[in-house]
Order: sequence, then C-alpha cells, then structure tokens
Amino acid sequence: MTAPDDWLARALGYPYPAHGGDFLFRGGAARPLADDHALDGLTPVIAVGSNRAPAQLARKYAGMDVAVPVTRMRARDVDVVHAAHVAGYGAVPATLAASPGTVVELWITWLDEPALERMDATEAVGVNYDRVTVSLAWENAGPRSPARALLYSARRGLLRLDGAPVALAAIPAAGRHFPALSQEQVLRRLHADRGDGRFEDWLGGIVGPPGQAGRNALTAWLANAADRSPCPGIVVEHGPISAGRPSPR
Repeated sequence: MTAPDDWLARALGYPYPAHGGDFLFRGGAARPLADDHALDGLTPVIAVGSNRAPAQLARKYAGMDVAVPVTRMRARDVDVVHAAHVAGYGAVPATLAASPGTVVELWITWLDEPALERMDATEAVGVNYDRVTVSLAWENAGPRSPARALLYSARRGLLRLDGAPVALAAIPAAGRHFPALSQEQVLRRLHADRGDGRFEDWLGGIVGPPGQAGRNALTAWLANAADRSPCPGIVVEHGPISAGRPSPR
C-alpha cells in the first residue's frame, strides 16, 4: 500500500461508484458503449456489487488486455444484500436475495473466456461464492436483456443483523423491504458486536494475509447467523457454463 489510508478507503468505499450508464471497460477505463456494440459470443455475468464499478474492474483486470461491455438493468423481485463473509480487503460484499415487489438496479458484465476465468478467480469460486445460472425478471426488457446469465451467489448465505438480511444502501432500488445500510455502517456494527479497541485498528487487523485468522473467525461467526433461505424462481442450474451459451433475448 502506497498510502496509509488506501486500505481503509477501499474497505469503506465498497461497492464503489457506478458509471453513469452503459460503458465499455477497456484500457483500464470506462469508455462509451456504442448502441450497436456486438455481444455475440460473450457470457453475461450479473454484477450485484463492486463488479459494476470501473475502479473495481481496473483492479481485477490489471495487466490484461480486455474489452468488457457493461450494461445497466433493473430486475424485479430481488434485492442486493450483504453476504455473510468478509473480503480480504475488509469489506462485507454483496449477493442477491429474493425480495418480492422490489425492483433493483443490476449491471451485466459481458465476458469472453479469459475475462471470465479472471473474474472467477477474483470471486473465489468454491470458497466464497458459487457460480450459478439464473433467469431474472427484467424491468423494461430489451435486446440486451439476457434470458439466462451467470451469477456469483454467496456460499455462506446472507448477512443477518437483528434477524433480517441487510440491503446495500449504495445500490438503487424501489419497493425495498430489507433495512439498508452503508458499508461503513455494517462494519461499525460488526465492530460494536465483535471487535474491540479503535474501529480503524480492528478493521486493519482483518485486512490482507496478516488478518486472515481474524477475518476467518469473523466470517465463521457471520455464517453461523446467516440467512440461508433459497432465492426461489431465479436459479436455473448449478455448475459451470461455457462462455457464450447464455444469449440475449
């Protein structure tokens, strides 16, 4: 870390600022996405949290020459909530939950095979997430609305505070039923429940390889209290899927 507060900004800043609309991620930056940009042969992967943010894509694809179209959608009867684990950089990341009547903003990254392989690695598939194939009800579905798409679903379930899942306040939604908190609010709540000393010292102690033991212990505690309710109506099948198989309607 080049600056002492970089790790803190990364932890508290999750899920990071979204772009203003559809974009093409290329050369480490968001560029305009042409209306006629071809999506053929690309796999649609739903981004519920930070994968929609150009800053996070820049981290994940550093050193790779990729061109990733990213499109903004709205899905019905689901919401973006905090997962029951802690990422290596200190944030409590996101997953998808059933929420009848809610309409939430989601993004889709359209990935070729090398980009999908890198994304799998950054999502710790088999450890923190399962990669599943889903079919969602899109609001105002159009030619870029995939009939089926991949989703990273949290293996340990949904973070639960005060008996309920917790939505990400940074993700726009209408008709939201779950309480919504910012990343900092969630982390400060966990510090109050499970930490000691200064908040920054506690959080710094679970970041990166030096904090793995403390992070694993906190994740185990979260998983023990997690909501493992199924998300009815969205999972089509489990397991890997070849790039390009899901196709737009």
